[in-house]
Amino acid sequence: MGDKSSFSGNKRVQNGLLIVFEGIDGTGKTTQLRMAAEVLTAEGWAVNTTRSLGGTPVGEALRDVILSPVARPDTTDLYISAAIQEALIGAIEAQREQGNVILMDRGPLSLAAYEIFGSGLEAKLGWQHVGRGMACLKPELTIFYDVDVDDALKRVRQKPGQADYFESKPSSFFDHVNRGYHEAVKRYPDQVSTVDANRSIEAVHDESMQRIREILAKAVTFTPA
Repeated sequence: MGDKSSFSGNKRVQNGLLIVFEGIDGTGKTTQLRMAAEVLTAEGWAVNTTRSLGGTPVGEALRDVILSPVARPDTTDLYISAAIQEALIGAIEAQREQGNVILMDRGPLSLAAYEIFGSGLEAKLGWQHVGRGMACLKPELTIFYDVDVDDALKRVRQKPGQADYFESKPSSFFDHVNRGYHEAVKRYPDQVSTVDANRSIEAVHDESMQRIREILAKAVTFTPA
């Protein structure tokens, strides 16, 4: 998926709607996002897809840096992630003004999982950036795809091509990342919905759409004249 994609539709949401798809590498979250986008578009919703490691021109440029094997202090990744998030805040607000349903691949909780728990950075500073992201982006729904870490890593390492900076980390790194996600879910229980991703793609999709439809049912919708 590139930096973002838009799908034209007539049905829109007052103040827009942001749904974030979270989980460690190999959970299938990106596949679930694409499937949800296809369904919502077919139903006539104005849909925009984006990703937190990227999503804007500067974000995509910084994505290339953070996924590269260039040696750097772990703190650098935190500030790169925070800079990407800052650029996204304005971009998401613009999409909200158009009444779009925005589907985002990863969000603030990833910063906690990968930087605080995965890389072991100072927690207070990391949670500050997570809190800012949650407060400014205001996702109506975050879906956390919970999966067995070993199974997820098998999927990742079966992909063609060279593993990126994070994918090439040892299994212990992803154990820490997974624990980080669970801690983040505890901090935001009213905003995060956990889905068991150890099941078939279809079963996970069905549950994902159920959660999304629950949020859409509460939204004020309109059709532009």
